Amino acid sequence: MTVNIVYFGLEIIAFMRQFLKGLVYLIVLISAFVFCAVGFVDRTPLYEQSFYHDMMRELDTIHFKTSQKQKIKMGWGKYNITPAYDMPMAGYKPRDHFESVHDSLYARIIAIDSGTPVFIVSVDLLLFPPAIKERVEAELKKTIPNAFVYFTATHTHNGLGGWDDSFGGKFITGSYHQAWVKETSEGIAQAMVDISKGMKIGNLSYFESDATGYAANRLADDGKADQKLRGIKFTREDSTKAILVSFSAHATSISKKMSILSGDYPAELDKELEKNGYQFALFAAGMVGSHRLDGFTEENFELTSKAGNVLASKILSAAIDSKKLDSLQLTTAHIPVQYGPSQLRLTKNLKLRDWVFRTMLGSLQGEITLLEIGDIILLGTPCDFSGELSVTSKFDSLATSKGKKLIITSFNGNYSGYITQDEHYDRYNKEEVMALNWVGPFYGQYFQEIIKKIIAKD
Repeated sequence: MTVNIVYFGLEIIAFMRQFLKGLVYLIVLISAFVFCAVGFVDRTPLYEQSFYHDMMRELDTIHFKTSQKQKIKMGWGKYNITPAYDMPMAGYKPRDHFESVHDSLYARIIAIDSGTPVFIVSVDLLLFPPAIKERVEAELKKTIPNAFVYFTATHTHNGLGGWDDSFGGKFITGSYHQAWVKETSEGIAQAMVDISKGMKIGNLSYFESDATGYAANRLADDGKADQKLRGIKFTREDSTKAILVSFSAHATSISKKMSILSGDYPAELDKELEKNGYQFALFAAGMVGSHRLDGFTEENFELTSKAGNVLASKILSAAIDSKKLDSLQLTTAHIPVQYGPSQLRLTKNLKLRDWVFRTMLGSLQGEITLLEIGDIILLGTPCDFSGELSVTSKFDSLATSKGKKLIITSFNGNYSGYITQDEHYDRYNKEEVMALNWVGPFYGQYFQEIIKKIIAKD
């Protein structure tokens, strides 16, 4: 009996030794993985970063493509991207399918031609998906190879997901739907071709309206906000009219608990404008980074309806007496943005290493899209670009000094996270500067300098 007890005790000791040995190995492996996967945030000053100097040199030497001044032709139309089958929703937390449709979702397209065929395309989605952008461009090369496309989105948080095939993309936007991506891309490209065949001579004009009180800085209570409605009015020789509108308030009016497809307040705004003299309306998300819709007490679809009505009334009165242009030049450019390694933060000073980020979401990439229509400059950004950066840098005044009007939009077909005022980076622990900032400190200043150089160069 005593021998058995001793033997049993020795078995337990041997087991514990093996267990502790295995535990040590596991701790070592976990520690090694954490060391390889997690690093410290790089706070090297912007002016000491090689990517910054590379970018500035590129901007000094880049040449923009400009057409001859001539009469302008224009056309417009839309393509329904709403599926007839279940798909996930993107925005807020992942929702694996939508339960009903409040608004059909569209790709809205405006085509203009003054020697260069140009298309402005906005989708009722969280952003313009890179996979669809690439496919649309590839399809268009077969039919209109010299076309220039300016992509954007409404940024509705109750639109479709399923358009990102990366590991992280599937987690954020839901399971990938290759068939829908293919069908949607081909449908948008064909719609662009069809619209280009029916263009007519016309004129256009810039307008803006003060919407103070209807947009606010959601990141910082004392932060500045861009509160202008901006846009372009198009009038053809047959008296038909279209309008492009941009505003910097997030389309987050509908509860995240609802699994209902909707274009949010931009869809209601389009509807209101199309009820009041415009045959076609296109909304482009403006400088929405850190901006929220403000000034309304209603909720959900009552809120989207009220916001659409109020903003439409401001636009309708502002777009009446603006200067008309019927002969003009078109200037276009794709300006690649140089990036350093990604810096998706886990804590104030710790980040995922770049190889982990690339494994999850792919490499950081993007461009500034330049489209100048006469004296109107449109700049598309590959991010949630904050209007606070525009206000503090006085972009509008700089453009005015050059005899230009300026519209900056977000979500041009690539995505590199939030670009906000740098002073907020270490000041707040909010998602805009933590989980949604993928680039690190100093990028607010970086994008400000890029945009200033583009406006000054133009």
